[in-house]
Amino acid sequence: MIVNFTPTEAEEQDLPQLLQKTLNAVERAKSAAGKSDQEVMFGGLEGTLEQLAKATAELTEQAQEQAENIQKSKDDATKAADELKIALKQQIDQGLVAVEQDEDRVIVTVGAGGAFASGSADLTPEAISIMQQIAGVNAENDSEITVSGHTDDVPLIFGSRYRDNWDLAAARSASVVQSLSADGVITDNRLEAISYGESRPVDSNDTAAGRSKNRRIEIEINY
Repeated sequence: MIVNFTPTEAEEQDLPQLLQKTLNAVERAKSAAGKSDQEVMFGGLEGTLEQLAKATAELTEQAQEQAENIQKSKDDATKAADELKIALKQQIDQGLVAVEQDEDRVIVTVGAGGAFASGSADLTPEAISIMQQIAGVNAENDSEITVSGHTDDVPLIFGSRYRDNWDLAAARSASVVQSLSADGVITDNRLEAISYGESRPVDSNDTAAGRSKNRRIEIEINY
């Protein structure tokens, strides 16, 4: 037998009444079952403890499984980052690409200057090759890839194909997504394209060097 008191009951009755209610319940159970006070009380406790032990074991198992999944994601990210640094070594040495790992994700940054012609969203042949390498490294895993386009704050010239920097960055990120999925090794449901326009600079737009760094594509791969 288990006697439970809800918060409402505890608020409505004072402590002596609650104690008396417990004693009365124990007496009724004892009389009905022909058992001692200890048997009645501890019989209920035993069932409760069994439930607690089972719940604790389940939570421990879930926590262990979650920890293993987190570690696997980190290991997958480390493996992919190492492979990408090898596959893209030439472009990294030239300063066209940067590969960084942060816990369970890898971020590949591609300078827009080497990936696109000025004012264009069409990938250069070298950029297409870079995307093929990225797709190849991630073909066998279930990573999710977010591509974000970034620009400097220089307005587009009059008559440009794109309305503004938001539009240009969106078109460029879409081109990268299309290139990553072109060979079919990465399915569309793993890909997402985002435009940040000029809203997230990584350097000052007051200098040519800073603007060059801000014109970029970031490919975030989550494992």
